[in-house]
Amino acid sequence: MLSYNNKDDVLKMVQYHRTRDMINLLKYFPDLSPVKDLTIVSSIEDFKSNYEYCSSFMCERNDTLITKPSMVSVEASELDRDLLDIFKRVKKLDSDGVFVLFNLSHEASERYERYAGISVGVSVGRGVYIDAVGKGYDGREVSKGLDCHERYYIPWFDIRKCNISNFKNYRTYLISDDDYTLSRERRIDFLTSVGIDREVALENVPEVYREIPDFIWIDIIKNLLKRLEYMEEELNSIGLVEFAMSGHTEGRHFLPWQMFDKSRYCS
Repeated sequence: MLSYNNKDDVLKMVQYHRTRDMINLLKYFPDLSPVKDLTIVSSIEDFKSNYEYCSSFMCERNDTLITKPSMVSVEASELDRDLLDIFKRVKKLDSDGVFVLFNLSHEASERYERYAGISVGVSVGRGVYIDAVGKGYDGREVSKGLDCHERYYIPWFDIRKCNISNFKNYRTYLISDDDYTLSRERRIDFLTSVGIDREVALENVPEVYREIPDFIWIDIIKNLLKRLEYMEEELNSIGLVEFAMSGHTEGRHFLPWQMFDKSRYCS
């Protein structure tokens, strides 16, 4: 097994797609990332030998080497989290596939309970692009480019004057009622496919679109946009000028899980 808590392991861990994205966020924006105890298990035998320890983690993802195309996500049923079975499915898809295990700094919410899923694209010196989906969604739709309910663009030199009073002036897209109806149907179909009761999904994904609450945007303005402006010189000095981060809200805060660098980020 490889652990982010072991410095000697980190260079090996960044050779995997999703793991590298999570480490990028931990490295450059540690206050934003909720991820803790990031661990990679590369073989089923290793998993079985450390079953109790591996089963103690709150979350899991599948991953593969950066020399290969990124793996599709192996979605697990919310009702039957059989980690060994999931890992076997990962290995069936890709013999180099690994299990990425981690804990969170907060109690994990249900994926239909969040206020928003958000992806933030950053082009240092140019601008910040935000794609978001609303209540009942998480980061899945925006990180995969499947859906968008609200879109914003803030020119770089407007960041300093951006506040909640003028934030909506930077909105470039708001989903129509008809398009939201289709988006909601897709979301409910996905939630039921991972074991969530259809009635629960219908109850938690609003029938009529509700714009993302101002307190979420206040959090992003304060803890991300203003931070980007402050870090401009540092980001330029290390050549980190094109990247994106995505994830979902927990409570009143945006807590992204991953940060794509230029090699994985498409503007």
